[in-house]
Amino acid sequence: MIGIPPNDDELDMDGDESQEPAAQPAGSPQDTGQAESERPFVYEDAQQWLRGYALPRYLRKYGPSGRAWAPNWYEYPEVYSVITALWETWEQMRWDGPQQILVFYRDYFYPLMDRLTAQDGPFHAYDKVMHPQLPEMFPVAEAPEGYFRSSVQ
Repeated sequence: MIGIPPNDDELDMDGDESQEPAAQPAGSPQDTGQAESERPFVYEDAQQWLRGYALPRYLRKYGPSGRAWAPNWYEYPEVYSVITALWETWEQMRWDGPQQILVFYRDYFYPLMDRLTAQDGPFHAYDKVMHPQLPEMFPVAEAPEGYFRSSVQ
């Protein structure tokens, strides 16, 4: 039987009880421009977030007829970047309440996790025995000078 993932305030990472800070009421310091540094993260890094929050909430069939995954996910540059971005986005959006968490799931979490774990996604060639090399990057031609708008003035 599959259990329901723990509530955010019941998460246990490495035996330590971690609690997500309570949502701030309207008119709190966050509404008046509170610095992001005063909004502590629940998870120390992307790996803790993935193990403690994301994967317990993303239960899918694994294998050839289901989703693809590799335990060494962090060695795949695409996956590392996306999981890190998902973690940081979740850490920011959770401060804006339940409605933003639904937006996070709809617009970020499900589309990106579905893409990462697709049979033709980054883990398409993962084998528990071989650990194959990652495929080569697609070829890219240099665009002409000034083709793209620059962030540097």
